[in-house]
Amino acid sequence: MQTIHLNLFGPARDFAGAAAMPIELADGATVGDLMQRLGERFPEWRNGLQSVRFAIDDAFVTAAHKLSEGDHVAVIPPVSGGMSESQADLIVLTPDPLDIAHCYAHLAASSTGDGGGVCVFVGKTRAESSDDHGPLKCLDYEAHETMAIAQMKNLANEARTRWTICSVALCHRVGTVGIGESSVVIGVASAHRDESFQACRWLIDELKREVPIWKCEVWESGERTWSKGDQTKAAESGAL
Repeated sequence: MQTIHLNLFGPARDFAGAAAMPIELADGATVGDLMQRLGERFPEWRNGLQSVRFAIDDAFVTAAHKLSEGDHVAVIPPVSGGMSESQADLIVLTPDPLDIAHCYAHLAASSTGDGGGVCVFVGKTRAESSDDHGPLKCLDYEAHETMAIAQMKNLANEARTRWTICSVALCHRVGTVGIGESSVVIGVASAHRDESFQACRWLIDELKREVPIWKCEVWESGERTWSKGDQTKAAESGAL
């Protein structure tokens, strides 16, 4: 067995009831094993762990990272929090695989009795090929995280001014997203299906236009090309 020292911040500190704590794990355990142990120890926190990141020596680590005796692991919830100003909304920016079932369950649970329609859009990395670079290997997403979370909250709140909405889910990956993996999940629960469809379509379009998340295409050749995205807003502001 080995002892890992956790330093917890923000909502993570509140869930654990402490700013720092030791935890025992088997030799050779990974960050993924740590996540599982935390979910078992704090079952009410299990869903929230989907959006938590872990860092060692001021650098984020993946679920596959192998832990060592005495490691100090920072437990970092989403910057600026995981919820929009309406606690019915789920706002997530994470390097981990998106849990589509969790997003749907959140929408359904927060609209009990009021929501007659739940619409969920899932964007995935599709297989494609370039004449110049060959097959696509994966996509790599980069974000201005604090600004992205703030903008996603703004979109959720603006959607509420346009339609009668019970709850919204805006969840986006950062980092490497392989072929067939989900990069974004947009969901809306409302009283009627038309509002769910319209709001969901508006949210994904505006997210692509407004939220500072950048997509880099990584090709089998080793080349990396950045998606140009929608330059309309920059042109309107005189930035181009």
